[in-house]
Amino acid sequence: MTHTIETTIEVGASLATLRAAIGTPEGFRGWLAADTEVDAAGRYTFSFGPRAVTFAPNPAADRDVRMTCVHERENPDWLGTELAITLTPLDADRTRVELTHAGYREKNDTFHRSVTGWTYFLSSLAAYATTGKGAPFGAKVAA
Repeated sequence: MTHTIETTIEVGASLATLRAAIGTPEGFRGWLAADTEVDAAGRYTFSFGPRAVTFAPNPAADRDVRMTCVHERENPDWLGTELAITLTPLDADRTRVELTHAGYREKNDTFHRSVTGWTYFLSSLAAYATTGKGAPFGAKVAA
């Protein structure tokens, strides 16, 4: 049996704005991890201090992101998990964001930190989409 994190928010931003936020390296750097890299094969590596995860994109619809964790550094519980972010336009200026992170082998400390983390990062995504300034891991804070 595996475990899944599922959470949904509504954001006061257009589908196009959110698509750029979840579909480009610059977007991910703005709300998820300031240290986001993409290799020649299109795999995204997100670094969170000593921890890092690499996700290989899976084919998805134009407004969705689907990725599988294919490599990790100090985060073995994420290996093999699948991340999906689905966008649904509600109107011209509002979009539903559904995040599913599936495949956790147990509900351990990593799972519970991930639940808290995804709640934080979806708030960061909403801020990034509506104000242009999110709160990604590793961002420099102005003094």
